[in-house]
Amino acid sequence: MKFVAFALLSVVSVSATTFNVAVGDNNGLVYNPPFISGAKAGDQIVFKFTSKNHTVTQSTFTNPCVKASSTAIDSGFKPAMMTPQPTFTITLNPTTASAPLWFFCAQTNPANHCHAGMVFAINPSATKTFAQYQATAKNSGSNSTTAPAPAKSTNGNKGTVHTVIVGQNQTLTFSPSSIQAIAGDTVAFTFVSKNHSATQSTFTNPCALAPGGVDSGFHPIPANSTTAAQWSITLDAQSVSAPLWFFCAQTIPAVHCHAGMVFAINPTANKTFAQFQNNAKNSTNSGNTASGTTASSSAGAPSSTASSTDAGSPTDSSSDGATSTDGSTSSAPTSTSTSTKSASNGAAPGLRSSMNAGLVVSIVGLVVSLSFQGLSATISESFSFKGISVSYIPV
Repeated sequence: MKFVAFALLSVVSVSATTFNVAVGDNNGLVYNPPFISGAKAGDQIVFKFTSKNHTVTQSTFTNPCVKASSTAIDSGFKPAMMTPQPTFTITLNPTTASAPLWFFCAQTNPANHCHAGMVFAINPSATKTFAQYQATAKNSGSNSTTAPAPAKSTNGNKGTVHTVIVGQNQTLTFSPSSIQAIAGDTVAFTFVSKNHSATQSTFTNPCALAPGGVDSGFHPIPANSTTAAQWSITLDAQSVSAPLWFFCAQTIPAVHCHAGMVFAINPTANKTFAQFQNNAKNSTNSGNTASGTTASSSAGAPSSTASSTDAGSPTDSSSDGATSTDGSTSSAPTSTSTSTKSASNGAAPGLRSSMNAGLVVSIVGLVVSLSFQGLSATISESFSFKGISVSYIPV
């Protein structure tokens, strides 16, 4: 009798692992856990932003508090007061899983989070440990001036998007208070509390609307709200040729500008943000009431087009919930991030502005190489105001 032996083949299923990381756990300047080991190709690291306004920004072992490159992974700033709380996910590939990856929080307001040791690592090694990396971060205060400007991300081939939080944590602040930007960049003002504006002024007269200056209008946010409003400006070569200055025009119950609620784009060594803010605090001007549209351009102020709602009365809210994927490189893993779309108007010289008409659910959280393709809004009404095209755009 012949016996035929059958070999039982077992199929081993290798599944990807998901690592969950709490960013700002218990209101601390921490990632929890601070590092993960044993992550392999296909694994995902899901960052959940649980407090304050943090980032997950890729750096290097030797320079922990500086973004590794223009194509490095960067979540952008993720304010945690929104519901649901924002998340950011990276997926490892064979290249990125083969060596340690290093990350830090790029927040510098009111203090530098990286210098406080808010760093994270994937697959640190015996020769490049997490403890060494964190110690280098804490000792890297001298690198703070070379760190990338907070709250910025690339918008495809259209430049960098700088997200500015207006009224963060119920304070009279723009966060960050100043940025460095170039032609093609967009500055997205995101209003999260009270009733503020982003109104253009001048260095010598910080609390008054500049002739022909742009103005977001007022954007009231109800107390305990989980929504936000957004207004954006886009820069060109003319508008980045000199610093741009902004203030909040709210005067009730007190003048916000006199409390130092100001913002600057490209301040210089001769005209610093600190000087501008000091001018505002010492100003006797009571501030100009913010409008719902922008005025026409004049000498010294960039030309503009705008889309907006009536001042102080946002329309119905809308959420996009789209997931965006940025292009991975050999040195950076693929990343995804939940984000909110922003309507934008057509190309025009000078400073362009756009407004999400109404309240935007899930505060904007743009990431590297975020594309706006397919996210255009429909223009329902438009008219001309002093040669400036003004459009009402529903989200």
